[in-house]
Amino acid sequence: MLNFLSLAVKVQLNVHDLNNEAVAGNVTDIRMMDFLDEQGNRVEAPTVSGRMLKHWHLEAMRRFLSSGDLNSMKLCDGCKSGEPIRPGEIKNGMLKQVVKTEEEAVQNCSICDVHGYLIAKGAEGDQEQGVSSRRTSRAMFSWLMPVLGTQTTTKQVIHNRVSADPKTMIPFNKSYASGFYGFVSVLDVERIGLVESKLGEEKTYAVEDEERKFRVRAAIDAYRLLISGQLGASLSHAVPHANPIEVLVAYSTTGPLPFPVSPMYSDYIMKNKAIMPGYSELLFWGDTEIAGLTKQESVDSLFNKVIEMVDLE
Repeated sequence: MLNFLSLAVKVQLNVHDLNNEAVAGNVTDIRMMDFLDEQGNRVEAPTVSGRMLKHWHLEAMRRFLSSGDLNSMKLCDGCKSGEPIRPGEIKNGMLKQVVKTEEEAVQNCSICDVHGYLIAKGAEGDQEQGVSSRRTSRAMFSWLMPVLGTQTTTKQVIHNRVSADPKTMIPFNKSYASGFYGFVSVLDVERIGLVESKLGEEKTYAVEDEERKFRVRAAIDAYRLLISGQLGASLSHAVPHANPIEVLVAYSTTGPLPFPVSPMYSDYIMKNKAIMPGYSELLFWGDTEIAGLTKQESVDSLFNKVIEMVDLE
């Protein structure tokens, strides 16, 4: 079965507001970050935090998990509602974080399993006010960074609420950005379903193989939605004009892999070829011709090839 997945994506995003996180009154400004180019020169440009990417991967995964039989859906109440309170239960009409053993949390919720959780001291059911307990995420994300050597643009525009009543037509300012971006992510497939508090001579999984595979497939399919531009806080009126450029995947059925070199760098493909171990397989989609890479005809065929490894015994 698939053991580990490393993903590097280059995408063009026009007129996005993925990082409108600086709010002051009725003005929402874009987040800027300082970083260095390949010559060591300081650059300031719009970037998007990995928290944003992780959130929308979680949302995409939740949609895939919720598309089947709702009675068999394994999500806690917090994850069903899309709230970051996990593991959560609705008690007396209120959503609260609850204390669960790692095995219970993983068994009963696919999102808690894959994206992890932090149960704070004093959560519902913590009679002894014990120490916090946590499960690390199996899906990890970089920031979305501009491809070095390319231009990024930002523009602040004025919006107005559409209403027949002039009193409710309150103007507000919002910023948008455009550019070529890269991000990397890894999915630690082997640890999905794994109960780490019970590690011994043999690995203990909280769910059966078919349930594990279902969760892994949902986590992989969720990347498709990110690549298509289904991310951001304003999808009702500002879906990014996304144009996937390149997707590089390294996967393994035997052991963990390094984090991939980011597509923000010009030579990331060759460096990823050099850094990945011999037991890994590399798949690539894009216009670039690279010797030694298994090139796929579409993004769909690339992900289908990876998902085939999930069902491999």
